[in-house]
Amino acid sequence: MLLETLDLKTNDILIYSQNLFNFNDSFKIIYKKDKVKRPHHISYFDVCNYVKDPSPKNLLIYRLLTNVNNLDAYSTKYGYFIKINGKIELVYFDPIFAIKDLRHLRFDLDPQRFRFKIQQVGLTSLTRWESEPDFAEIYSFDLKAVEAQHQNDKIFADAIFAFDPDFIDKEFDDRKEIPADSNVKTESTTSKTLPDTITSLNNISEDSTAVHSSLSLPLPPDSHKVQDLREEIITILKQALNIADEYRPGTEKNQNNRDKVTEHAAEILKQHLKTNDQQLNSVFDLFKSTQKSEGLSDREKESVILKFTSNR
Repeated sequence: MLLETLDLKTNDILIYSQNLFNFNDSFKIIYKKDKVKRPHHISYFDVCNYVKDPSPKNLLIYRLLTNVNNLDAYSTKYGYFIKINGKIELVYFDPIFAIKDLRHLRFDLDPQRFRFKIQQVGLTSLTRWESEPDFAEIYSFDLKAVEAQHQNDKIFADAIFAFDPDFIDKEFDDRKEIPADSNVKTESTTSKTLPDTITSLNNISEDSTAVHSSLSLPLPPDSHKVQDLREEIITILKQALNIADEYRPGTEKNQNNRDKVTEHAAEILKQHLKTNDQQLNSVFDLFKSTQKSEGLSDREKESVILKFTSNR
């Protein structure tokens, strides 16, 4: 994920994640007004707070579509609910969270027949300072298997700060750690440990035999229940990780801004993506203008359907 707050002029921030299934290490925050700008540790839970904050922002997240009819999003553990073009939708901060969540979304389908898509979605604030932020979709495209496996949104931060002499690409961790994700336990009536993954990013491939399958989004809960459901999910995860409610790192610095990516930084990002064979080479346009490059438009038309290669 990438989160960039817009035009608040004070406490400007940028958050990125690195596609790790880890509530402690995947997410980094950069305070743009610091004299020396560098990544800081930020927890998954504070990222959620920033996402639901009504301040205007750009947001890059991931969307899951499946061939399961009427898949109920209510049982999500690692997804998050936001409003896109006036409708509540289940989204994920990284592809790995979508894959891990498949163990919790309730459906009955033979894994050999299960098909899905993971889309990267670029959003920008549609409204300002309302209780529930609403986003407009700028673009979306299907990830190829290798992209889902190796996506690391740090590349956008690298491009944005490429020529900033006050930026140091070395993390300053001034916050206490939270337990690793391997210790996560559900707080269900049986209090069972969350099962080890039988689905893995390394275990997905593209279905070259698929002609045109009808894939759909999980069904979101009623909009009036979203706020309570989000809090319930966060509470369960915190309890599972033995995190006290008062632990809220990063809230002392509220955030925002929109430094445009320079042409030089954009070129660096393009070259970086070209060196990774299957990576997209024009997503940076989201930060330059609302006009899509030809390459991005082509990707939006391309359908990529994924499958699991084996059962683990």
